[in-house]
Amino acid sequence: MLLNPEVFEDHLAQARPGGVREAFLAFAQADYPGGLTARATSKGFIAHDLRIEHGETWYFSAVLNEGWVLWYFRKPAFRDGLVDFDTVLATFPAAHVTPRGEISLRVTDATAAQQVIGALAAPR
Repeated sequence: MLLNPEVFEDHLAQARPGGVREAFLAFAQADYPGGLTARATSKGFIAHDLRIEHGETWYFSAVLNEGWVLWYFRKPAFRDGLVDFDTVLATFPAAHVTPRGEISLRVTDATAAQQVIGALAAPR
C-alpha cells in the first residue's frame, strides 16, 4: 500500500517513459506481504525514494535514478527474516554488498521489480 500517492506522483514525473519508470511504479503499487507499506520520501541528494516499511521499521528502499531503480535490502530486513542475505545474493547475482552490509540491486524493468517483490516475506 502506497501511503502518500501525491508525493509519489511528483517523484514519478521525473522518470522517463520506459522500463525504469515501470519498475518504480511496480515498487510503489506492490501488494507487499505482512502489511508492509511504501512511502515516497526525499532526503538530501536522494530526491526520489520509496521506503518500504512496517510501522517504524524501514526495511527496503527503491531509489529512482535515470538508468535504473536502486533497490536496497536493508539490515533490518535480514534481522527480521524478510529476506536471507545469502539467498538474496544467490537469487540476484548482479547484487552488490554495500560497505554498510546491506545489499543493493539495480532494477531496470517491471519484470525484475516483480522478482524482487516476490522474494520478500512478511515481518515476524
